[in-house]
Order: sequence, then C-alpha cells, then structure tokens
Amino acid sequence: MSSHESSVNVTKAATERLKNKVDSWLKDTLGAYSPVHIREDKVIRDAVFGFNVFRQYEINLIDSPILQRLRSIQQNSLASLTYPTTTHTRFEHSLGCLSIADRMIRAINEKSRTPPITPLQIIEVRLAALLHDCGHGPFSHASEFVYDKMSSELQDVRSENMEVFGDAAGHEILAFFIVTSPRFERLWKEVCSKYNPTLEEFQHDPRDVKLIRVGRIILGLPSEGCPGYLSQIVNGPFDADKFDYIIRDGYFSGLTTYVDIDRLAVSIDLYRDDNSESTLCMDIGGATILEQLLFNKMVLFSSMYHHHKVRAAFRQLALLLATARANGTQIGGVRLSSAVDYLKLDDDKLMCDAMQQPDLRPLASGIKLRRLPKRVLVIDRDTLKDPASKEKWVQIGADPWKVEDLQTAIANGAGLPSEKVYVDFPPEPRIYKTAKFSMIRRASGRPLVSLDSLYPVAGWLSGYEQYRFRSYIFGPDGIQEKVAQIAEGALQERGISIDFDLSTRLAKWV
Repeated sequence: MSSHESSVNVTKAATERLKNKVDSWLKDTLGAYSPVHIREDKVIRDAVFGFNVFRQYEINLIDSPILQRLRSIQQNSLASLTYPTTTHTRFEHSLGCLSIADRMIRAINEKSRTPPITPLQIIEVRLAALLHDCGHGPFSHASEFVYDKMSSELQDVRSENMEVFGDAAGHEILAFFIVTSPRFERLWKEVCSKYNPTLEEFQHDPRDVKLIRVGRIILGLPSEGCPGYLSQIVNGPFDADKFDYIIRDGYFSGLTTYVDIDRLAVSIDLYRDDNSESTLCMDIGGATILEQLLFNKMVLFSSMYHHHKVRAAFRQLALLLATARANGTQIGGVRLSSAVDYLKLDDDKLMCDAMQQPDLRPLASGIKLRRLPKRVLVIDRDTLKDPASKEKWVQIGADPWKVEDLQTAIANGAGLPSEKVYVDFPPEPRIYKTAKFSMIRRASGRPLVSLDSLYPVAGWLSGYEQYRFRSYIFGPDGIQEKVAQIAEGALQERGISIDFDLSTRLAKWV
C-alpha cells in the first residue's frame, strides 16, 4: 500500500469515527424526546426583527434538545464580561437566521412571475438556517478554537474530502453530521408523521425533504435539486447568518451599528445567464447594504471581538479547556478528547463543573469573578520599530508552536508558570469572501461585477491590519513591568524591536 493510500484510509476511518460519535451523542441527547402535533404555525417575537412565523414542524425541532441546548450557549462567548448586555445566545440567533433567510427567499420569488425557489426548496433552506449552528459547543468560538485549531481530529475529516469540508468551520462540520445522521433522520420522520399535508395546508409535503441537501446548504454547497444560490442564502458572500449576527451583536452590545435590512428585499435577486446557472446578486442600489455589512463587521471586531478584556477572557477559557483535555479531567462526566464531547456541555455546565476540579478552579474562578490577566505589552504597527520586526512578528502569529515557544520563554524568564502568560494574536475580520464574491448587477442585461470592483472594500482589510489591528502580551496583575521587560528581551532574541515606552503606555499600566 502506498503512503498516499494509507493516508486516505486513515482519514476515511477518522471521518467514520466522527460520524458514529455524532450519531451516538444524538441518540443520548434526544433520549425519550417525542415530537407532538403542533396545531398551527407559531409567531415568535424577536427584539431585533419583530414578529416572525415558524412552521409547525419547525417548532418540533425548536422544541427538541438539539436546539434547546443553544439557549445556554452565549453568542459572543465571554464578551458579556465587558459588554454586559451581550447575553444573547445561539438560540435566538438561529431563529433570526431562519427569519432573514425567509425574507431573502420571498424577495427573490416575488420578483418573478414563476417563482424560482420551489416550496420544497424553501423548506430545506429554512431548515438549514435554523440548524446551521447546532454544532456549537460551550461559549461558541472559544471551545471551537480548542477542539478545531488545537486538535487534528477535524483536520483529518477535512483531508477526507477537501471539496466538501475544506473551507468549513468546525461547528459547521459537526452540524452537517448531526443533520445527516441516522438518528436525526429518524427524528425528522417522526416529526413528519404528526402531520397530514392535505389537512395542514402545507405548501409542500415535508416528507420530501432530503437531509443531505440541508446539510450541504449549511456548508454552503450546492447539490442535486439545490442550486448554489440557495446554499448562499445560508452560507455565502452575503447570507442570512451574517446579516443576523452583525445586526444582533451590534444591537445587544450597544455599539452603534446600522444595516438597512429593509433594503435587502428591494435589492436582492437572481441573475439568469443563458449559459450558466442562476447567481445570487444584489442590484447596484443595494450595494450600500453590503458596504454597511462589512463596515459594521469591522466595527464589531475592533470594538468588541478584539477588545483586550474580551481577548483575555477568551484566552483564559481556551486554556481552561486545553488544560482539561491535557490532564484528562472530566467535565460534565466526559473527557474532552473529541470535538463531539463539547456538544455534551453548555456554558453553565462547563463553568459549574470546572469550579469543582482542583486543576481548573483557578482559571474558572478568574473568569467568573472577572479576575483576568492584564495587558503587559500592546503590539501594533506603531510599536514595531521596523518592517523586519513586523514581518517576524506576523510569522510568529501564524505559527501556534512559535506562539507557545514565546509564551514559555517569557513565563520562564519571569519565574511564572507557563499558563500565566498569553501571547494573543486576534484573528483578522473575514471580509474577503463578501468583497470578492458578492455579485452586483449594475444594469439590466449587463454582466455582474464583484463588490470590490465597485468599491475599495478589499482594501479595507489591509487598512484594518495596518491601523486597527492590535496584538497583546498578557500577564499577571502587579508584575506587569517585570513581565514586560522579560517579554522585550524575548522579542529581541527573535529579531523583533519594539518601542517599549509606547507599547507599555498603550497597555495602560504605566
């Protein structure tokens, strides 16, 4: 057997193991849950988007443990420690995503005498929007950072089929396997069995739904019977997910953000080319919505997601999870050896159990009481003295092993345990996909153009990197000066020169 064949077999085995683990978790999670007949569609009021209608069979899924667990998973991880009103969860975001997806569908269909999106496709897109975040673990992206970026399990799954999973986030892969699992298929059949489509006045029989199509929509992929533009409504350059979380996060954080969501219905459409498949596009008048989307995304990144206290809490929580995994410490009765183990926890369960474990209690207590590490140095374009230093700093940020090596060097030099020092490189805003692949119709009968060909939005990211991006070195309170001096020496050993005075003043402990 060649080395290539061996690698493929290993990867296939890894994928099969993950699928089986997800199905086993789902069996335990659903337990004795049995869907009941819902008499009629339900109206749910949302603080951001007002009243929204949910179908009877959707209510069955909303009531299931799969989605109810999302009530206990905060949308913005630990941002509420800094922005106290950001306590909204993945649950209301999932409902909001479905509502915006439905707006997009209706807007497209109303522009044509023959609606291009069929009743069956509407069901599948709405289900994908509702279920797209069901694979999240506790504190959302904080746990995802540990089970995805610090483990090879999901990387092996991606290697199995790069065309399917190559660009997918960890929680999207888990959501795909949940929706396409045998246990979920059984649940869906049980839900459908509660209704008689001829009596319930459904536009289409939900028993015709193909869950593999729903799963692929979550990944942003087309499939037979599901053109690419349908998947883009849920996971694309401008999608329901982005519209909801950017508007919702701005609303609940109190940050002043604005996206003209009402203009969406007027501007969104399908571009039909005789030589190719229809493409989701925005009229030129609606391009402003996409500018607003991107601008407000960067506002949220610079003001909230990358706030130094938010990042300090994120790093402490990630360390807590990594420590539990490395020590084999049980949380909620499970050892965090697989991505699926995180599905067995929510925010409250994680923090409650961590407080009971001697090796995790100091970290958990620091988070609960907001005793977080302090900024020691702030490193940005102004504190790095020369281009060579900037290049070397970026190289460290791109390599987790180099980051860990620098952390260890600083901690050892300061006589501290390694977990007391964090070198943090916040991830840059992901706007390339929206800028490059959002298609704009300038005039009827003319070819589509990309958003970044009309406005310099692609340059916004480089501008953000140059002017707004900051990275941090965190350490214990009370000894910032000592740690800062050790950190400066460790950076010099790696060929990085900083303006020490400015860097410490930005850290605001001087």
